[in-house]
Amino acid sequence: MSFESLENKTVLVTGGARGIGKGLARACLQEGAKVIITSLHAETGEAAVAELSGLGAVRAIPCDAREPEAIDHMLDDIWAKEGSPDVVFSNAGAGGSERVLEAPLAEVHALFATNFESSLHVAQRCIPRMIQEDRPGHVMFTGSEHSVGLPAGNEDLGFAFYGATKHAMLIMAEWLRADLAGTQVSVSLLMPGPVLTEGVAGAFQMLDEDPDHPAVRPQFSRQVESLLRQRVITTAECAAIALRGMRAGLFYIPTQPHIKQDIDRRHEELMSAFESLGLG
Repeated sequence: MSFESLENKTVLVTGGARGIGKGLARACLQEGAKVIITSLHAETGEAAVAELSGLGAVRAIPCDAREPEAIDHMLDDIWAKEGSPDVVFSNAGAGGSERVLEAPLAEVHALFATNFESSLHVAQRCIPRMIQEDRPGHVMFTGSEHSVGLPAGNEDLGFAFYGATKHAMLIMAEWLRADLAGTQVSVSLLMPGPVLTEGVAGAFQMLDEDPDHPAVRPQFSRQVESLLRQRVITTAECAAIALRGMRAGLFYIPTQPHIKQDIDRRHEELMSAFESLGLG
């Protein structure tokens, strides 16, 4: 599925009040789409609407995507007011920094609920409705560079379980693509590297003001900080690539060239394993 233009299309962006989601909402509005964003807190969504409303028709719905019933309520509202969305960006999520041997299980479960289960709920609740409309539709899940490997130089970040949620997103989307064969609804996976969200920009500012800032430096070593600053793209750049990938009919949508190096490194190690085991 490929929309050459989003003019007069209806777009839903979960987690659309901040970061990558707000960048996607902005890009769609600039193309003339009607946009609905969701956020966990009503005030955050309304602040985003106030910022974006000069670009076009946008409204916010408070929604905790971790709760299937909340997704149903949100979708009922959209179908009643705008009708079926043409494009859905399943983007709600959060970061997390825990070491494998130290992470409390409750925090692991919470991260999976926010990053993975929320997208599963969107898929299970929204896609069957879109299929019933019997017209083209698309759902893009926000994965990460961590969907396809541990980015070189990121070892100090401790993103093991954040990466696990994004790996889970990858295989879910791959299976879903197969399940949707023969329908008019397609899916894709956005795989961004570092993006200059409000949180990343805030961390950079704190380090600019104090290179040893106690709230940031323990997590971001100087090596990691340097890599992030080299690789980071804006939310607008990320959104532009997302829309370009959707229009090209891509399933995998990476946003930065260094991600290919990480994929190549994993591929080379796997090929070496096959060769060593006489399976090549």
